[in-house]
Amino acid sequence: MILTKDMYVPALRWRQGEYQALLRLAGGVKDCIVPYITIPEVEYDFELRQPKKSVHEHVHPFAARFNSKWGQRPAWVSVHPGIADQPMDDGRDIPTYVFAALRAFQANAIPAVPLDAAASIIASVRTIAATDGLGVAISIRLEDLMKPNARSRIDGLAAALDLELSEVDLIIDLGAPNFEPYDAFAGALTSAMRRLGDLYAFRNLVAIGTAIPETFKDVAKGADQLPRHDWLFYQVLLGKIPAGMRQPNFGDYTIVHPEFKALDMRMIKAAGKLVYTTPVAWEVRKGGAFNDNRAQMHGHCASIVASGNFNGSGYSSGDDYIAKCAVHKEGPSNQTRWKEVAINHHITHVLGDLATLGAAP
Repeated sequence: MILTKDMYVPALRWRQGEYQALLRLAGGVKDCIVPYITIPEVEYDFELRQPKKSVHEHVHPFAARFNSKWGQRPAWVSVHPGIADQPMDDGRDIPTYVFAALRAFQANAIPAVPLDAAASIIASVRTIAATDGLGVAISIRLEDLMKPNARSRIDGLAAALDLELSEVDLIIDLGAPNFEPYDAFAGALTSAMRRLGDLYAFRNLVAIGTAIPETFKDVAKGADQLPRHDWLFYQVLLGKIPAGMRQPNFGDYTIVHPEFKALDMRMIKAAGKLVYTTPVAWEVRKGGAFNDNRAQMHGHCASIVASGNFNGSGYSSGDDYIAKCAVHKEGPSNQTRWKEVAINHHITHVLGDLATLGAAP
C-alpha cells in the first residue's frame, strides 16, 4: 500500500463517534484516506470506580466492527499503551488476538508499533507481519525523532521485526506541540528528518499532529475560532523541505486531542458545542451544558450555516446533518453524534485542502 501525494491519514481512536464518521464518508473520500487507528484504553465507570469492561470484552468486538465499518480498505491498527501489555481471556496478547480475527475477514490491516514497544509486542508483530505480508508501521514521537540515535533505533526495530525499510511505514507523531513560530519549528523538523538519511527508503512517510486543545474550557461561549496550526504549519514545512528530500503525507487527529480521556460526567457538565473545519480555522459554536439544553444545537447549526464558511448540505454526511438540524429537520441527538458529524466533515475538508494545496510527497 503506497500513499499517493494527495492522500490523508486521519488518526482515530476506535470509539463510536470515530468509526461512525468513517462509515458515513462518501466512497470517493474513503478511497483517498488511510486511517491510523488506535484501539483505545477501556473506559472507566466513575460511579462503580472500576473499568466499564474487561480488556477482553473491550477488544473482542474490534475485528467484526472494523469489518462492518471499514471493510477491506487499508488501515494501520495500533493498541493504546495503557492496555498494550494486558492479555485477552485466552492468554494471547491483543495484537495477536486482533489480527487473527481481522485475518478471518481478509482485512487489509497493517500493525503499527511505537519505537519503544515492549519486546513481547515486537515479537507478536513480527509474527503478524510474517503471516500477512503487509509490512508494519513504526511510529516515532517528536522527542525521539529529535535525538541523534533516531535512525539507529528505527533500524534496530525494523531488524527485530525481520523487515526491510521498504516494508516499513514511518509515522512521525508530533503530538500536540506549539507549532509557532512555524518557520523555526519547520526548520528543526526538517533537520531531524534529514538526519534519518534517505527517507525514500521507507515505504511511506507520514507526519501527524494536532492543534486541537485538550479541553475547550478556554473557548469562548457563542462563536469562536481556533487556528488550524497543524495544517498551516504543514504548508510551511513543505516549503522548508529541500528539493529532492521526501515530503511526508499529512495526518492529524481530526477534531479530537490525542490525550482525550473520558471524564466523570457526574462532576462535569460538558457544553453543547459544534466544531466545524474551515480552510484556516475551526469554527466553534459553544453554549451551556449539553444535557440541560440539547435544543441549543439547532442554534449552533444555524450559526454555522449562516457563517459564510458552510460547505453546503451535499458536502458530507456531517454537513447534511448540520443543515437539517439548523432547520429542525433533525433533532439535537447526543454528543457522540456531534463528534461523528465534526469528524466526518473534517476528513472530507482535509482532502479538499490537500487537493487545493497540490501537496506532493
